[in-house]
Amino acid sequence: MVNSDFMYRMRQITREDIPFAQAVITVEMPYAEFVSKFGERHSDQPPDWDAAGPVELWFFELPWGQRITLEYHLSIEQFNIYLGLLEIDAVMSYLELRSRTYYLHEEMIALLKNQYPMFSAGLGKFNLYRQDDNGNKALMNSYESQRVAEYYRKSYEDRGHKQIYWVEQEDA
Repeated sequence: MVNSDFMYRMRQITREDIPFAQAVITVEMPYAEFVSKFGERHSDQPPDWDAAGPVELWFFELPWGQRITLEYHLSIEQFNIYLGLLEIDAVMSYLELRSRTYYLHEEMIALLKNQYPMFSAGLGKFNLYRQDDNGNKALMNSYESQRVAEYYRKSYEDRGHKQIYWVEQEDA
């Protein structure tokens, strides 16, 4: 049984729903814990999937629209996270993986940023602010894209508090 609170907000999709993506993060996690967190696999390794050793695949859309593939390598108890947009911090935080041992594929990330603009389209620093009942304004957090910042703005508003929330792009 899946015990992660965030799972109900993730939508299972298919491989066909992900037009392009690249593995940019590797996370260490035992298989039983992985399945407990993400549920049963969505697919075995397709014949055209280029991976060393046997893998199982999961496909999700996160609440702000990021589509991810999780590729679990059965022989080494690690999984890769494939992203179509380099919202790395947001994905790692949302999936609650910061406490795990993980590796960023720095050279691939640099290549994608420099050679393939579709992986960094819309990225920038977007700040989420709050104004309380007394008029006090506070920076709540900074995000990698406007869509992530807007997702968290809406999630705070949906809690029913009286505060005002807004997103601003930080000047370059």
